[in-house]
Amino acid sequence: MQTKITLGYLGFLPFAALTILPWILGETYEEISFQLLVVYGGIIISFLSGIIWGIDSTNQKNLVIAIIFSLMGFGSILLASINLIYAMTLLFFLFFLFYLLESKVNPQFTNPDYLKLRKNLTTGVCGCYMFSIVILIY
Repeated sequence: MQTKITLGYLGFLPFAALTILPWILGETYEEISFQLLVVYGGIIISFLSGIIWGIDSTNQKNLVIAIIFSLMGFGSILLASINLIYAMTLLFFLFFLFYLLESKVNPQFTNPDYLKLRKNLTTGVCGCYMFSIVILIY
């Protein structure tokens, strides 16, 4: 379990870094930083949806839902070139909804350490998107 915790938090670092990078380097890097935040989020939500395949590949409904999450993650990457706010809003909701889905289908959610990890990561990622959206709006 310790390896999952360590890798999970290491995987969060790019979300945090890309969110605060414009504050450190200046507004010049805002757009590229947030575009990379969307690309990374789209990749991660696709990766996470693969968890559903590994849990129970006989449940067709969950497999279809997992594919939808992957495709919407890819869609968010495409959307970023048109509207970053919409792309980040989509990812905000995808991460939140995936957490809800995973909490229902993943038996690891009975492990308090895993539950805490996933709750912290989802809250952190959603917070990064919310913060970035606010920065873009104002």
